[in-house]
Amino acid sequence: MTSTRELRHVWTGLPAARPADLVGTFEASFVRPLTHVSPPGLGLLGLPRWYGKRFTLDAGTVHGLNLVRPRAGGGLTTTLPMNVEVAASYADGRPCLAITYDAGAPRPWRWVRDEVRPWTDDRYVALTFVSRPGLRRLPGVPFLLTRR
Repeated sequence: MTSTRELRHVWTGLPAARPADLVGTFEASFVRPLTHVSPPGLGLLGLPRWYGKRFTLDAGTVHGLNLVRPRAGGGLTTTLPMNVEVAASYADGRPCLAITYDAGAPRPWRWVRDEVRPWTDDRYVALTFVSRPGLRRLPGVPFLLTRR
């Protein structure tokens, strides 16, 4: 897929996943026209040098952390804990994995919801929504998560 339009179209035909399917480390990537806009935009919102997401299973519940690249050397660092649950998609009402942040997370993250569905065994299509009046109805901003 090479564009946001194509990913939104593919989204409607993708199956649901179980939260445990997400366990692992995923590298994020963007498609046209977001490849040059999204990385600096995320930096302004508190995720500079965003790499992707890591999910773990603890006592039957999947939890996640965002991953960012260090400024110089070293490994990835973690930030912004996430919750994962099966929910109806804002885009089409069908089941998806909804990734959300706690109500106490910094703004705007407390209002952000990423919806995820598997595209292949190692690649997921995600749509980002903002749960605020007037913004929730906008089409989701797509990106890809690839298992590493």
